[in-house]
Amino acid sequence: MESVKSHGSGLGEYVQFGKWTFQNATDQLKKVTDPEEIRKFKDNCVVFNPTEAEQKDRFRAEFSAAAMDRSPVISDVKQEVYQQAEAAIGKFYDGTLSAEELADTYRGLSDRLMDACKDRGYPMPLWGGMMGPAFQETFYGEFRRMVLDEAVQRNNAEGKQYITGEMNAQRNWKYYNSDYYFQSENAVSALTEAFAAMAEERGWEDTASVPDYRAKGLNLYDNFNSALSNHFDVDDQFVMDPNQAPPKDFRWFYQSGGNSGNTTSVTSLTIEHPDGTTTFVDYTKQGFDSTDPTKGITWAAYKDESGTWRHQTADFTYDFSRDDLKNVAGLLKFTGQSGGAQEAVNRFLKNLQIYPGGYFSRFPQYGNLGMNLRV
Repeated sequence: MESVKSHGSGLGEYVQFGKWTFQNATDQLKKVTDPEEIRKFKDNCVVFNPTEAEQKDRFRAEFSAAAMDRSPVISDVKQEVYQQAEAAIGKFYDGTLSAEELADTYRGLSDRLMDACKDRGYPMPLWGGMMGPAFQETFYGEFRRMVLDEAVQRNNAEGKQYITGEMNAQRNWKYYNSDYYFQSENAVSALTEAFAAMAEERGWEDTASVPDYRAKGLNLYDNFNSALSNHFDVDDQFVMDPNQAPPKDFRWFYQSGGNSGNTTSVTSLTIEHPDGTTTFVDYTKQGFDSTDPTKGITWAAYKDESGTWRHQTADFTYDFSRDDLKNVAGLLKFTGQSGGAQEAVNRFLKNLQIYPGGYFSRFPQYGNLGMNLRV
């Protein structure tokens, strides 16, 4: 081992590795040459020889944000680095930092945190093996998750302006602005290029790679669609296929009605007359009513090739049956325009579905069949 030196002291023999001092235990090693003794040793010995993947899994857990937060050795640097990461990501979405500059920031923060781990001996003093690749994969993943999380938060904050009435547990809503999809994809692409360049510089091309978050079912790490409509939450399945890219300049909004659940309302009355005839009285309001749990509304908008925004809106009702699961394309369809923009929007509307709150709890056979429920 390079730069390892042994020296004597009043306490016994020690070895020095950089600034780390370890007790020299080589005197405890025993050389065995007798074949019978070697056989007995092998029969009672369990060889610990983890694969590279097993080593990375072990160290990735140590480099997770939660583990580093709990460590008094590295938590202060970790918090500073993550705060700077969040600030840079915010500037990126504000438009004051380019994707390339964000990638440079990621690279600098990655180096700073890894150097601090090495300097402080976290998670152990002797760095080597798969610790470096494990750190790089883990920090990349957390930075990528923060990029997607910021996009989702900004999307949701923007969508709240369209909610009418008071939101309560009986209601649900969803908003989708495709700008955040493309912004986040731009950022993730730049981060991934920086990740590959760092791995190549360090000779980790074969040991450090971007995990397949999609295959692992890690929705918050994959893309904007999977993070926005995180199927880990059984009631959050508005985007059916997160792999389908949306059209550019596309907006979509949905909300259902509802009240606190402490009140009920009469929606209709049927009167049977002595002569056998009946009179039906409908008390429901026309259009959307934010206090009526049977009501829903959805709209979509996109910018066509001429730069004009096109809009479509649909009101509908729920009857709290299995039929309440509705594909948005069955409610909204753009017509009258030629060209790829309209076709792309109508195609993406087929990838969106809506339902009243608690739908997948009442009809679980419609949700998450065979899905890996991880975030």
